[in-house]
Amino acid sequence: MEDMNELEKIAPKLSKMKKEHPFDVPNHYFDDFSARLHTKLEAEKRVLPKQKNRIIRLLKPAIGLAASFLLVVMLVYWPINSFLPNILSKNTTAETTTIEDEDPYRAIIERIDAITFFAILEEPAQEPSFDDEELMNYISSNMSEYEIFLETDQ
Repeated sequence: MEDMNELEKIAPKLSKMKKEHPFDVPNHYFDDFSARLHTKLEAEKRVLPKQKNRIIRLLKPAIGLAASFLLVVMLVYWPINSFLPNILSKNTTAETTTIEDEDPYRAIIERIDAITFFAILEEPAQEPSFDDEELMNYISSNMSEYEIFLETDQ
């Protein structure tokens, strides 16, 4: 009783509302429920589609995958090829000229046949002749002052 008086003080309109369930089943709903369910099930049995073109139904995922791959190629490869044609070109002459320019000994060795190669290996080794200036240039370009100091200190 106290709860009702407190509710009337806080919310008078809410306290005047009836306390009933808002979700009720309509009257006589379950009287003919089984007959209605049976007619709906019969209607669904008649509507089932026939399985035509089973091959096409099986190939749809593969066709979709191929179309997706083609779309990616069109959206990525063609713009790159049109904006940056030198990157994707098949011409490799620029690479061979840079290799020959960077390492001329490698280019010479690649052109030597086996007989000439073995003949070069069998020749006696000759002592390289360096003069003092060449030796100083080599050491100064390949070693730091600290490394030179360590080598002379021993």
